[in-house]
Amino acid sequence: MMGIQIIPYSSQWHSRLLDYMRKVYPYRSGEYLDWWLGNIDAAGQACGDKCVIVTLDDDSIIGCTTWNTVQLMVGNDKKNFFVGGNTIMSPEYRGKGIGKGLYEVRNRIDNWLCAGITDMGLKANLKHVKSFTLIKPIQIYVSMNLNVIAQFLKKLVNHSGRQEENLFMPDFFEIGKKILFVKVNDVGQIDVPQSGRWTDDNVEMVRDKEYFDKRFFRIYCAKRYGVYKYEKDGKLLGYAVFRRMRYMGFDMISVVDYRFMDRKDERLAFTVANKLAKKNNIGFVFGMSSRSYGFWGRPILFRARKTLNCGVGTKEIDFSDMLITSADEDLDFVYYK
Repeated sequence: MMGIQIIPYSSQWHSRLLDYMRKVYPYRSGEYLDWWLGNIDAAGQACGDKCVIVTLDDDSIIGCTTWNTVQLMVGNDKKNFFVGGNTIMSPEYRGKGIGKGLYEVRNRIDNWLCAGITDMGLKANLKHVKSFTLIKPIQIYVSMNLNVIAQFLKKLVNHSGRQEENLFMPDFFEIGKKILFVKVNDVGQIDVPQSGRWTDDNVEMVRDKEYFDKRFFRIYCAKRYGVYKYEKDGKLLGYAVFRRMRYMGFDMISVVDYRFMDRKDERLAFTVANKLAKKNNIGFVFGMSSRSYGFWGRPILFRARKTLNCGVGTKEIDFSDMLITSADEDLDFVYYK
C-alpha cells in the first residue's frame, strides 16, 4: 500500500479537497461544499490544525475531517467553539484503522460541538474519542396540507418530478391580531440583540448581525432563503428562516432556522412555513429541531422515528436545553439536493 499521511488542511488544498468531496458525495451541492471550505479558509490557523486530510504518496486524498469556528453564549459569557462539518473516508480504505487518526484530532481539544452524527459515526466517536458526551438528539418533523394530494398526482404523471426554481415569498405573514412575520431583504433591516442571544437557554450559538450576514445574505444561494422577523405589537421577538428543498422527488418548505424569545412561540415557525407552502402549492413542510414538540397543535407535526445524534467534547457545560435546528456533522445524511 502506498504511504498514508494525515496532514493539516490549508487553503492550498481547497480545490483538490472540493473535487474529492464532489466525487464521494455527487448528490451534494458543489456550491455548498465550496462555500463551506471557503469559511474554513477564512478562519485561517484557527481551523488549520484541526481540519485534516488523509493523502497517499501521490497527494491523492482518501479522507478528511473538517471544522468551522463558532461562538457560543454560555450563560453570560461568549466562548469560542468548533462545530464539526464532516468526517469522510473513501469506502475502499475503510476498516483498515486509518479513520482512527481522523477522530484522534478531536482528542486534542474539548471545545467542540457536533450536530447530526449518524449512527455509524456515533459508534466511531464512542470508540475513538476520549472526551465524548451525548446531548439531546435532533428530531425530524414533517407537517402537511392538502396540496400533498396534487403533488402525489403530479409525481405519478411526471416521473422526473422536476423542481420549480422560483419560490414566492410574501413581504409579510399576519397571524392573529398584531402578530407579524416580516420579510428581511437586507441584514440591516433586523435589529438583532447585541449579544446575539435570542433564548434563555443555558447555551446558544451566537446569532448576531455577522452570523445573519454570513449565513443567509452572503451565502452562495442567498436568493433561495426567506428570512422573516417576528414582531408583536411592533416589538421584535424572534425570527425564522425558510427555503425550498427536495426529498424523494417532492418539493418541501424547509424550516432552516428559528429563534424566539419565548419558547411557547417556537411552533409559529412551522405555522408560517405551512402558509408559505400553501402559497407555493407545496404540501410538505420539513424541519429539524432538538426540541420535542407534541403532535397536536398549530400545525399538526409528525415526528419521524429517526433522530440525529449530537455530541460535545466537554462535560463542564450543561448543553441539555440548547436549541439546534440543523445537522452538519455527516454528509451521508442529507436531504438537500
